[in-house]
Amino acid sequence: MSVVLSLSGSPSASSRTNAVLAHIGRRLQVAGHQVQQLSLRDLPAAALLAGDRTDPQVAAAVQRVVEADALVLGSPVYQAAYSGLLKTFLDLLPQNAFRGKAVLPVVTGGSPAHVLAVDYALRPVLHSLGADHVGPGWFVLARHVRLYPDGGAVLDPEAATPLAEVTGGFLRQLDARALLTQPTTPAPSAQPTGTADPASVAGSAAVAGSAAVAGPAAVARSDAAGPVVRVRVVRDGDPALAPLLAELKVEYGTRYGRVNPNTELTEVDADEFHEPNGVFLVLERDGHTIAGGALRRKAADTAEVKRVWTDHRERRQGLGRRVLDELERAAVRLGYRRLYLTTGPRQPEAVALYRAAGYRPQFDVAADPETIGPLAFVKELTAAIPADPTGTEPTAAAPALRPALAGADR
Repeated sequence: MSVVLSLSGSPSASSRTNAVLAHIGRRLQVAGHQVQQLSLRDLPAAALLAGDRTDPQVAAAVQRVVEADALVLGSPVYQAAYSGLLKTFLDLLPQNAFRGKAVLPVVTGGSPAHVLAVDYALRPVLHSLGADHVGPGWFVLARHVRLYPDGGAVLDPEAATPLAEVTGGFLRQLDARALLTQPTTPAPSAQPTGTADPASVAGSAAVAGSAAVAGPAAVARSDAAGPVVRVRVVRDGDPALAPLLAELKVEYGTRYGRVNPNTELTEVDADEFHEPNGVFLVLERDGHTIAGGALRRKAADTAEVKRVWTDHRERRQGLGRRVLDELERAAVRLGYRRLYLTTGPRQPEAVALYRAAGYRPQFDVAADPETIGPLAFVKELTAAIPADPTGTEPTAAAPALRPALAGADR
């Protein structure tokens, strides 16, 4: 785990720069790193302008930079240059303050004319301070970030997707550095030919066993547009759930700007997503989780849809609708006749998906979603299992889900 300092050069308490930094910080946190925040606007202005390194608050801020393993720097762009607040602070740092560190620069601005501010204005300064690695960074247009008074923010795909990519590259850099600092240990002795590592066998059996208990371990459904997409029922703790749950935490935390059971995905016990009352399934392509969703029991004949997600790199391919179709098929097998779900007021993409899939809004669609709160939908299911568009049904080796014996989602 690395200690990453998120340093904001924005002079505003509530700004798009801060929202973008918070979004990146959440991505780093769900990946297991410790993120600390430093807002330069909180430092004494007189000491900064005077270049007073002896001021206690300024000295403490400088020390935090020196002690951090890596940094994420954010600043608005003014006249094709990063903020004067950030420049003033960087001038106070020791010459090699960034030595041994990876740095990810991000800037925000109102015009594409400033898109080169990272490369031509900020990057040379970061290298001059001794940074070992400066990530490609990104310029975020102001119109791609919608701010809310409570600290939440909705990032347009034009901002969210490249930010996820540059943050992913930064994470790979942190992981590579962590490997270099790990003490070397002798390689384990090779297993005799034909003998598997007991730990590997146990781990594989646990994963395979958990899927088998829940239903079809892996049902292949051909995808005419590309490689085969596999539908797999999983249980809590399955590695395939990691990217789904991590992305949902980032998404909800960014949009609603707070930490609560809904944004941390703890409002529902994971056991509720297991048979006979529920199910958690993922779509996989080439061994990677690309989408998923879950059901849990709400009433004797009603299941609640939860955790619907599609990888940001795989969107606009119909995978969200595919997840809903698979969940509806599972719901009918489990004995449900109705589906219920809620999504948040800051998730218009989810609202559009559910309405297109035949879910009926239980709220005034003409009202401001912010005045409603959770947006509820329902859909009646037919008694017959919906037809699989690929014509592929679970095989006898992977039995269908059992009926119930009794009686984006926030």
